[in-house]
Amino acid sequence: MQDTRQNSSGSFRSWGKLLLTGEYLIMKGAEGLALPVKPGQELSWISTGQGPFLEWVTRVKGEEWFNAVFRGHNYIIVSSSDQEKAEFLRKILASAAEISASPPVYGKVVSSVNFDMEWGLGSSSSLISNVAFMFGINPFTLHFKVSKGSGYDVACSRSNSPVLYRLNYKTDIYKSAYGSPINPEYFPIPVYQEVDFNPHFKNKLFFAWSGRKQNSATSVEKFNNQSTIKDGDILKISSISREILSTPDTGSFIRLLREHDEIISGILGEEPLSLSGFRGFPGYVKSLGAWGGDFVLIVWEDDVDELIQLLKQKGIEVVFPYDKLIRSSNGK
Repeated sequence: MQDTRQNSSGSFRSWGKLLLTGEYLIMKGAEGLALPVKPGQELSWISTGQGPFLEWVTRVKGEEWFNAVFRGHNYIIVSSSDQEKAEFLRKILASAAEISASPPVYGKVVSSVNFDMEWGLGSSSSLISNVAFMFGINPFTLHFKVSKGSGYDVACSRSNSPVLYRLNYKTDIYKSAYGSPINPEYFPIPVYQEVDFNPHFKNKLFFAWSGRKQNSATSVEKFNNQSTIKDGDILKISSISREILSTPDTGSFIRLLREHDEIISGILGEEPLSLSGFRGFPGYVKSLGAWGGDFVLIVWEDDVDELIQLLKQKGIEVVFPYDKLIRSSNGK
């Protein structure tokens, strides 16, 4: 891992994410296919040497979005423009300081996000990754200390190409990798690999923002409390995630997406987008990540201008072709 503590300053960058397959079942050990995206978050840190204070500014697409001042190794909030955001950030900073064997981080930080915070592209996971860089610690250790999510988004934050991701729950492996367990009943080990997912029909794949922000943490908690999972579902989702990597054409791709949606739909008791909000829509539309908001994938084989017009009729105007949004195997 990059050594970020040799100097009392640094600049770090982490990428955003989309989850193509796996959805909620990744939390139960299924393998999912995750896509790092080109937009991300950059963090610049300068140590001023002026006492135990950390001044923090977050900018979104160049405009100041949040600011706060923290004091001491527990990062007590001295002032902030938004108390809720400050509390969230304080939890991350204090947890990072607790994990790290190095002195606390003080000085000035500017964190720059180059995507809309409402898009659900990983503002929290890219922040956690950058803070881990700043403290010189494992990003997954920090993630599992402050979040109940699977961590696939953290894997994306430092990957140059799509990743196959799953969780291993073996206690002994967790302890050997991370030291003392964070939660005695929850020992996830992230197991992932970068893969070559670069379909030759990618010019027929589009990502559109639904216009609705989905709270991933709330969705995961609801899923964990209400859903009954069969081992066969986990195995099938994992198989689909791998099979998608080598699909030869859009027909095979859509068949796998439909089969995937049917499994998740049966577990959630909700209709997939192809039968609800996009019923009768040409092509195929799939939810990405938590169902009900954020981005959707559209497989479209007709005229692109027609797609744009149909989406505008639904109030959707943020649309990206595959190559404009997804980081490919060459890291671009």
